[in-house]
Amino acid sequence: MVSRQILHLTSGAAWGDVVLTGAIKQGDYRLRAYTNWMRNAGPEYFFMKKIHIGGYDTQPPVKPTVQANPDVQFFPEGGDLVNGLRCKVAVKSIAPNGLGQDINGTIVDNEGNVIVDFATQHLGMGAFAFTPQSGKTYKARIKTGMGETAFEVELPKAKEAGFTLGINNSRPDSIFLKVAANEALFQQKQHSAFYVIAQSGGKVYYTAKSTLEDQVFTAAMDKKRFPTGIVQFTLFSGNGEPLNERSAFIENDDTLKLKLNNPVKTYAPGQKVTFNLDVKKPSGLPVMGAFSAAVTNESMLLGDEASDVNIFSSLLLTSDLKGYVEKPGYYFTNTNDQTRADLDVLLLTQGYQRFEWKPILNNTQPQAVYQPETSHDLAGNIKTYSGKPVPNAKISLIAAKNDFITDTVTDVNGNFIFKDLDLPDSARVLLSAKKINKSNNVNISINKPAYPPVVKDKHTVDVNTITAEIPATAKPDSVQKRLQQIMDLRNRRMLKEITIKAHKEYKRAEPDLTYSTNLNGPGHADQIIMSDELNGCVTLSECLTFTLRGGISIRNGKAINPQVHGMHQSHIMAVSIDGAISNNINLDDIDPNIVHSVEVLSTVANYSVYGYDIGGGVLVITTKHGGKDYATLEQAQGTITYLYHGFYKAHEFYLPKYDNPQSTALASDLRGTIFWNPNIITDKDGKTTLNYYNAGTKGTYRVVIEGINDDGNLGRLVYRYKVE
Repeated sequence: MVSRQILHLTSGAAWGDVVLTGAIKQGDYRLRAYTNWMRNAGPEYFFMKKIHIGGYDTQPPVKPTVQANPDVQFFPEGGDLVNGLRCKVAVKSIAPNGLGQDINGTIVDNEGNVIVDFATQHLGMGAFAFTPQSGKTYKARIKTGMGETAFEVELPKAKEAGFTLGINNSRPDSIFLKVAANEALFQQKQHSAFYVIAQSGGKVYYTAKSTLEDQVFTAAMDKKRFPTGIVQFTLFSGNGEPLNERSAFIENDDTLKLKLNNPVKTYAPGQKVTFNLDVKKPSGLPVMGAFSAAVTNESMLLGDEASDVNIFSSLLLTSDLKGYVEKPGYYFTNTNDQTRADLDVLLLTQGYQRFEWKPILNNTQPQAVYQPETSHDLAGNIKTYSGKPVPNAKISLIAAKNDFITDTVTDVNGNFIFKDLDLPDSARVLLSAKKINKSNNVNISINKPAYPPVVKDKHTVDVNTITAEIPATAKPDSVQKRLQQIMDLRNRRMLKEITIKAHKEYKRAEPDLTYSTNLNGPGHADQIIMSDELNGCVTLSECLTFTLRGGISIRNGKAINPQVHGMHQSHIMAVSIDGAISNNINLDDIDPNIVHSVEVLSTVANYSVYGYDIGGGVLVITTKHGGKDYATLEQAQGTITYLYHGFYKAHEFYLPKYDNPQSTALASDLRGTIFWNPNIITDKDGKTTLNYYNAGTKGTYRVVIEGINDDGNLGRLVYRYKVE
């Protein structure tokens, strides 16, 4: 975990940032966003985005491995193969790295007869159709390429009696539905009732009831009756049992129309840019809305719109699908018949959810465990030393650094809550409580928030694949060259021509450990971590996760030392703060902003001076003011200090101004990201203005603006201009 932030939503929107400190190593990271209510649906529905952070280090060499066969699955349209009924079957092939892998193959029956050939069409997904027959079973003989040895996968077994549910979504104005029953089912269920229900976002938009008088039932529906997005069609029996299901994507002409009025087609480096943004509804009327804008230099940061996550792919596609969707932007970039067909196959393989209907129809849908967070609160409990709740006790909350004080009273069970606390992130607060008789011999406990666990990403891309996808300017050697160029330009002065005979070497200043309480003597440690390496973290444990060496890890607020040997020795490192040592200090409770230095004593030679009881080593922490900024280890009775995680205040994107095009500052401005504003609001006329200065680099600048209005209509615009 690198960073955790709580963002305040205003009209459904929030924005934040992640500070990239020197403690963060290069590599792939995941950005995860969710509300408390979303936790009821599970982490599969959280927003996820992979972010690559580069640096000086070269990528480690990848040892060649023997590629295993891809995982291949087959998905009959509607859910089932039924004997005697022709059915479309989708196929999905996933390589060991979690990404789609193209295959080709042949469907054969149990007698070895070839039924149909097939091949995937996009990212390991494709479709074919055939008619299964009674008494036959089917399997696929699959190859991943020329000369490869075929392997076999069984197809789902066909039902002797059943329905198929098919959708034709190829027309721009209408969607067609077909329900078919095979002869066996028709004989069993003739004249029986069945229902078709279509819903999107939990709201029903279409219902139909019919009886089984013929083996085929068809319906045509105007797409305008549905919202843009995924619509789920479900076939129910007369008694409400879900039988078949099919998801389809509806694309209506209801997107916002964005236009940038730009009279200048070519700009110079450092020149001021002014764009007038005009936003209209599909009807042509102006509209207010909330938008974000990003400007990048494509010559330095080459984007891949197919792989990028955008507002359409997030809100209309991935938010309604479980699991990972590869290259989601592809389905909404330069849309045509092929991208629509590929999206339809994606929904055949990943949009099947019929089991979720059963608990709803049986009225056994589980109650929501996680409630919407309408305020940001701090809650807890007060008990006597014997464990009895203390009712009607007054408890005060003080945040001295923020000049904030408030109080409340416990209920009959000793519970208290401070609602709508207006405190920033990482605010240290003091809680003080007394019983009615003014006695302060009570214990205060805090209801600490429980966050969903971080799980390993199954869809890890091979290092070779990553390197191949990164543009040349972003590869390690080029990154180092570019960073060196930036440093050279920042130190540039306009001088006469000279001959450079030598370069001065710069070394980091010796750490100031004057006030260290290290019993070995200041600086005699296996590792020294100074305050400048502890930036951008909420807790000290988060900072140390990325700075500790020697295999030392952080678990549950404790440092674990793997170098300890012996069955009677603990691997947990003790913590010494300004000379006070304890085995019970939680690193999660220490604010890194008050820490001056951390001396790591991980070898016996360095920590043995602390005695036999310290078996796992010691973290010697010196605070910036000798302990004055840190709560004492022995809390006064009836008090407790707590690091409260309030709303995160996002940094404002820095926008330099260049009045002189020949300035040194402009020459050293080699930024790839030129402009970023996540909070752009159009007025009642649908207009607003963007102002910024180009960087000192030439190239093609890419402007991406996207947003939403109060009615839920989405809009996105990609615009490019030249800087020469």
